[in-house]
Formats: sequence, structure tokens, C-alpha cells
Amino acid sequence: MRRHLLRSFRTLSASVLILVACALSQAAPATRDWQPRRTWVYVVGVLKWQHRDMFDSFPQTNRRDAQLVEYFRQQRVPEEQIMFLKDTQATSRRVHNSFPEFLSKAGPDDLLFFYYTGHGYKSDDARTTYFATYDAGNNVDGWVTDSIVRDIEKNFGGSRAMLVADTCYSGDLATQTQRLGRRVSYASLTSSSASQESTQNWTFTEMLLAGFQGRSFADIDGDGEVTLSELAEDIKEDMAFAEGQRSVFVTTGNFPAGMLIGPAQQKINPQVSRRVEVRSEGDWYKARIFDVRGNRYHVHYYGWEDSDDEWVTATQIRSLKTAAYPVGATVEVNWEGKWYAAKILKVERGVHLIHYVSYDDGWDEWVSDKRIRPQRNWN
Repeated sequence: MRRHLLRSFRTLSASVLILVACALSQAAPATRDWQPRRTWVYVVGVLKWQHRDMFDSFPQTNRRDAQLVEYFRQQRVPEEQIMFLKDTQATSRRVHNSFPEFLSKAGPDDLLFFYYTGHGYKSDDARTTYFATYDAGNNVDGWVTDSIVRDIEKNFGGSRAMLVADTCYSGDLATQTQRLGRRVSYASLTSSSASQESTQNWTFTEMLLAGFQGRSFADIDGDGEVTLSELAEDIKEDMAFAEGQRSVFVTTGNFPAGMLIGPAQQKINPQVSRRVEVRSEGDWYKARIFDVRGNRYHVHYYGWEDSDDEWVTATQIRSLKTAAYPVGATVEVNWEGKWYAAKILKVERGVHLIHYVSYDDGWDEWVSDKRIRPQRNWN
């Protein structure tokens, strides 16, 4: 297997995704809880920035944000109900002006699908979370997460909003829907918590697309359907397993957590969907089983190109062993290359909420076991 490891953003083939979307488009409208013609899609994808000294750029090829927009187009969401601001288009002025205007065009009972990917960052006092617009930095602020919810509350003509973000500290978006949501009902699904950075891979958005497209491995219970709560659970498991992150999912008001996203392809074997480690070329890699044929398994490696997918045998597969530290344990946590004493507050799916000893609660964060080690005796 020839591997070409990029720094970030590993994707499946755009052409395959489009074909799957086309195949589902005829059957899906009668068997899902959202209507394309009553859906408004606002997507902001920033993979490069004006101030490169502040924000590192990401690869531009095979963009998952563009594939997400294409999915909604294939589902026949009207073009005038889709806005995709990409890179240089997504300036602070543009998003602040276009978002309220876009929202105001929706009618009663319409659904908003909001998505952002790029860099997320905090203010110096860590009290404010920003999504980095193209020109963010120096004297230009990024997009404050609470302003996104405030704009929806003030301007959106519909009744439900699904807010999705694949970026550092994206969980703050969910926090703001709970804090500010009143008139509109929300579902918020994010790649990380409000206090956690996010990796630069497409793992979150890849699973999001798989759920909407009804891929067989996204159908956890094998009932032929994918619900919103099922998709959120799948994403949580993916992010914890592959990235060591705690994905966040919340709903407010009367937004149904069990909203039917759409039909799913038939799962031909219970092993499909299983997350495993696979031995290839002498090393172990995290992967997910996409297909089974006899005693051979077709696996996709997290963080790798789909061209690296391969068929393997059962002897190459093992379950992942993770180190879960108990709640209350005192450990050491690596932060920017240095080790600090910390206490385990919670553990979810192998991801740990820690509190740094001698620091205030504002520094609490969710970390993977890779950043933790047992406390050492320095005497």
C-alpha cells in the first residue's frame, strides 16, 4: 500500500459522493424529516487566510465543504437558498452583511443548515470564541459564535436551525444555542468541545456527509435509516476513536433529536461500521470497516486518502486498546510541550476532561490519552 500522508483534510472521491447523492435523491424526499425546498444552506469554508503568520493554510484539493454543498444541490435545494462563501469570499464584512439578509428570506417552518470549517480561536481572556474569517487578525475580528445565534434569533424567518462546525473550540456554538436560543429551535453538532482544539483532518465532515448520504456504515442499528441522534453518536465515536476529541451534540426547543436524515444503504454484514486497528506494512493504523466479502475486509484508514483503502484479512485486524485514566486520578498533561499536574474530572469514550492543578477552571479542557501520563515522583 502506497501512502501519501498530507498534513490535513483526507477525503473520499468527490465523484463517488456525488453518484451516491444522485442515487438517493429519488427515494429520499418521501422518507426523511427535512424538505429540500424548505431548506436554507449557509456554508462558510476557509482553508487559507490573508494573515498567514496567524493562521496556517490547509490543502485546497478535494474539499469536503464543497462536497457538502454539492450534496444539497443534488438533493434539489434551490440555488437561491444556498450560499457558499469560500476562502477570500468569507471576509468579516461579507459574513456579517450576508448572513442576516440570507436568513430573512426564509419562510415559516423552514429549516436552516449552517456549516463552518476553518480555524477557531479564543480571545486573550478565553471568554469569547471566534471562527476565523479570511481577513481575521490584527484589527479585524473573526466571527463571534454568539453573534451567529443572535443573528438567527433576530432574522431567520423559519423555525428550526441545524448548526454544524468543524473547527477548534466549535462546541461553543452549542453552548450559545442553549444560552441564547429562544424563538428558534436548534440542533448543534460540532467536532470538538468549547475548550478543545480540533485536528486538521476531515474526519468530522466525512462522517457528516456519510450520514446524510445514507452510507451503510453510518446506519448503526442496521434498520435502513439514519437519524440525527444516530449520526451524532457515530460522529462522537469517530472523533474519540480517530482524533481523541469530544464531539458535542445538543438540541433545544422542539428540534427532534431523532429527526430522520434519510434512508440508508443495506448493511450486508454486522462487521460493517466496526472501528479497528489494521496492520499494514509493519505498522498499526486506525481504520473503519466499509465492506465485507467472505473473510476479507475493506477498510478505510482515518486521515488517509481513499486510494489507500484496501482489502485485509482478519489476521490483520485488532480492537483498539486505549488508556482510560480513572476519574479523580492525579496525572500529568502535556500542554505545548510541557507537562503539568492535572486531575481527571470526567472520561467519555477514552477522552478525558482535566483540571490543571493550581490553575483556574478556565483552563479545564478535554484531552486524549496521548497527552496524559501517570504522575511522576520528582523527588
